[in-house]
Amino acid sequence: MANRIFRSILLVALIVLVSTVAFTVNEMYQSFFRSQMELLEAQTKIIGYGIDEYGLEFLNDYDETDFRVTIIDEKGKVIYDNSGNDISVMDNHLDRKEVKEAFEDGYGSSSRQSSTLTQKYVYTAMRLKNGNVVRLSSIHSSIFHVIFLLIEPLLILILIILVISLFFAFQLTRNIVDPLNQINVEESDIKSPYKEISPILNKLSAQQKMLKKDREILLQKKQEFETITENMNEGMVLLNMEGVIIDVNKAARDIMESKDDVLGTHISEWKYYDKIKDLISNALNKHHGNKHVKINDVSYDFEISPIEVNDNVSGFVLLIFDRSFEEANENMRKEFASNVSHELKTPLQSISGYAELLKSGIVKKDDEKQCLDKIYSESQRMIMLVKDVIKLSHLDDEETMIVKEKVDLGVLTEETLEMMKNDFVNGVKLETNIKDECFVYGNKELLETIISNLIENAIKYNVENGTVFVDVYKQNKKVILKVKDTGIGIDPKDHERIFERFYRVDKARSKQVGGTGLGLSIVKHSCILNNATIRLESALNEGSTFIVEFEEA
Repeated sequence: MANRIFRSILLVALIVLVSTVAFTVNEMYQSFFRSQMELLEAQTKIIGYGIDEYGLEFLNDYDETDFRVTIIDEKGKVIYDNSGNDISVMDNHLDRKEVKEAFEDGYGSSSRQSSTLTQKYVYTAMRLKNGNVVRLSSIHSSIFHVIFLLIEPLLILILIILVISLFFAFQLTRNIVDPLNQINVEESDIKSPYKEISPILNKLSAQQKMLKKDREILLQKKQEFETITENMNEGMVLLNMEGVIIDVNKAARDIMESKDDVLGTHISEWKYYDKIKDLISNALNKHHGNKHVKINDVSYDFEISPIEVNDNVSGFVLLIFDRSFEEANENMRKEFASNVSHELKTPLQSISGYAELLKSGIVKKDDEKQCLDKIYSESQRMIMLVKDVIKLSHLDDEETMIVKEKVDLGVLTEETLEMMKNDFVNGVKLETNIKDECFVYGNKELLETIISNLIENAIKYNVENGTVFVDVYKQNKKVILKVKDTGIGIDPKDHERIFERFYRVDKARSKQVGGTGLGLSIVKHSCILNNATIRLESALNEGSTFIVEFEEA
């Protein structure tokens, strides 16, 4: 742009310079020519008056020799000429412009270029009283000759002016361009140094605001996309048409065991590429595919699909699903079904056995009540087990709507203890430290289940004449429920499994106290549904402490 401005300014300066010089030279020449014509006209009139008064003898006394004097009669014939040429061979001058004007109007003038273009002939003519015409002619330099004579000073002048023009053109260009170069088009509000370009800059400013907004939206979308993909449990790898990795999330990096940045590398450099080589090959041929693969004893499903943009494949997305959790759930389901069958089988066999004895009449009359009591207790055990299974199944159902409300956990704990006061047997005592206004946001029924199950376990697995400590208090914007007993305790190696379904630390003791093995599993699920956490502090023969933390409402 600066070069264009500079060239334009210089071109304008040259055009102005040449035009000025040409105009000046022409005006000077025309002024000189007019003065010469006036002089020639004055001389013509002087000679004409002299001839009218004194006849041709006047020319004998006329000393002016700068002009050629010719006298032409009414027929155009030359009757006098002071050039010394033979007038008898001279052409008829009647058709000459200046002569014709003089015969018609009394005076005439004209000019004619010589064949060399360096000279110019000027003529003036005046009609005499006797009807003849006296004509004066003079030779002048043409404008081309004048320019040729002045060429050297003109070139020097043009060169000087050209240098000055170059300097001012450069300065002017810089003065014009520098403010333009200082414009920051990245700003949302662009300041215009010239009002002429304000409309353009206003449009640029509006576009900058739109681009900035679009960039912010794109950045937000990118961050959202990265946040979503980085927190996905599934691995995701984006490949271009050649199989080069262009994006990968954390889950995929972990599965691929990649420590360095894998972006820009080919998928074939992956450690376990051989396991999915055929899948990738088919995908590069624009085929969708999936494959079940085991890596380090973990089951994964690999699915690859083409990414189509305007009906053209631009890349591929490889999704990696960890199926180990589903397999674990399936195993857990099978184990759960097996455990339920086993737990139901024992009381059913007992009920069936005692019923068969009663039916056969083998049992003595005095022992019938004992058999009936056993049948009743085993049936109650079955009912309790079925109720716990149904409750646990209900908690496992993701579509179950859990209605939550603001509950004072301290008040609810006191109410639960009041209902359980008859459960304290074998001399087990209760000590409480329950604060009021310990509000939590949760499901009241599930909260009561948590409290009752923990207290029930503290009673069941306590020692004779032991103590159950129940505390409810607030700490660091948390509401804490703590249930502690002085019982047999739990070995640290069993802490992680204590919340599993049907898991019993001491099966003999559990059978003796009548547990189903689902109580703590129900507690754990109830805590999760109420956004609470539970932890265990225990050691063998040192009692157990269950601590549940709720968010304060």
